Amino acid sequence: MRYRIRKKFRRRFSYTPNLRNPESYCEKIQWLKLHHNEHDAELIARTDKYAVRKRLEEMGLGEHLVTLYGVYQDPGEINWEKLPKRFVLKLNNGSGKHFRWFVADKAHFPVAKFEARARKRLRKTFGEKYGETHYGKIPPRIIAEEYLEDQEHTFKDFKFYCFHGKVAFLSVEEGAAQGPHLIEYYNADWDPHPVGFSNDYPHPQSPFKKPRNFKRMVSIAETLSEGYPHVRVDLYNVEGRIYFGELTFTPERGFVQWNPPSLDFEYGKLMDITNMSQHEATDPRFGLVDGPGHPTSASRGETRRARGDRPRR
Repeated sequence: MRYRIRKKFRRRFSYTPNLRNPESYCEKIQWLKLHHNEHDAELIARTDKYAVRKRLEEMGLGEHLVTLYGVYQDPGEINWEKLPKRFVLKLNNGSGKHFRWFVADKAHFPVAKFEARARKRLRKTFGEKYGETHYGKIPPRIIAEEYLEDQEHTFKDFKFYCFHGKVAFLSVEEGAAQGPHLIEYYNADWDPHPVGFSNDYPHPQSPFKKPRNFKRMVSIAETLSEGYPHVRVDLYNVEGRIYFGELTFTPERGFVQWNPPSLDFEYGKLMDITNMSQHEATDPRFGLVDGPGHPTSASRGETRRARGDRPRR
């Protein structure tokens, strides 16, 4: 696993990651994947899109949960007649568009095609290839939830990038379900924020309108991210009502291509992982993963990269 991570990292960023003493945002995400995440039961529960619902209820945030229609271990268990005309299906142990289906009208939904794909993805361990092994600890389920939309028949996805319980910035995305996909970035005061990622979606022609209860959204995001060096908290705001989306502890698997690249190190400074618990996770093919004090390839000759070896600006 360590080999795969380092190989992909070098291919993506053109330098070798320092997994013994990580500095950049992406390096620290890799370190947490290798040393901590799969051993943190609470992190795993919060990653589970079904189990996290109980956590929100325990924290007094149950009012922000999307209506749940059903939970299934196999797509064959779904009683389609009992579901409303519109709903969303998602897997609780994966992330991204390939693990989510927006059903705008079930009368025209390709059920057989969905069942085949869902079964295939339920059998697959999400995140295994590049070290997101905490997803593999989640019992796989299919969730059916309410289809959210506003009067304009769309909804916005608010993704709060939090560090140690504080919002650094957020992205606002529109068009994930249908229509053109647009994105814009703001800080915790809703001022435009100079951050971006490579291959971003286009920006809207005019800035998105600030929700009237935006401060409450910030408060929810900071409450849910407290106690962790970094969490991306996804929320929705539909007709003035705030809904919880999901918690992501390894955004883009830790291979985020920041724009400009210097932001990788700037936001890495916000992540203090010195007190995170470490585990000597092993891979039978490559031995111990990198980590402070571990006899790995890094301590057997991998030299510390010089400042000039960082990504080309």
